Amino acid sequence: MLTLNRSVAVVLFAALTMVVGLQVLDRLVLHQSFIWSEEVARFLFFWVVLLGAAMSVRTRRHFVLDLRRNRRPVARGAAGFLLEIVPHLSVLAFSFFLLVQGIGYARTGLLRTASNSNINMGFVYAAIPVFAALSIVYAGLNVLEDYRAFRDGRRVDAGIPPAE
Repeated sequence: MLTLNRSVAVVLFAALTMVVGLQVLDRLVLHQSFIWSEEVARFLFFWVVLLGAAMSVRTRRHFVLDLRRNRRPVARGAAGFLLEIVPHLSVLAFSFFLLVQGIGYARTGLLRTASNSNINMGFVYAAIPVFAALSIVYAGLNVLEDYRAFRDGRRVDAGIPPAE
C-alpha cells in the first residue's frame, strides 16, 4: 500500500512540476497566462502534501514531541510499549475524526466546481478522507508492529528509522 501511495504522490508531484513549469514559461517567455494553471497547481500541491503526510505516518516520521530522547533510556516492558504507541493512538484518534469530517467536506465539494479550471471540488476535497484513511491504516500497522515487538521481547522502537 505504501508503494502505491508513493507512486501516486510521485505522479502528482510530476504533474505539479509540469503545471508550475508551464506557468513560468507562459508568464515570463510568452507573456500570457493560462487562467487555470495556478488553481490546478494548488489542488495538486494539496494532494501531494496529504499523501506525503500519510507516508510519514507509516515511516514514523510524523511530528512527535519526544520528551525522553537523549535524557533517559527507553523504558522496557509494558511502560515502553505504552510510551511508543501513544503517538500512534493520537494519530488514529485524529484520523478517525478527520475521516468523518473529510467525507462530509468532500460531499459538499461535489456541489461545487473550481472557478477557473472547472474541476469538481469533490475530487480536490477527497484528499482529506484519503489521507485520514491511509493514516488510520498506517498508524494501525505501526501499533501492531510495536505490539509484536513487545510480545517477542524486542525493543518496541526497533523499527523506527534513525533521525537524520
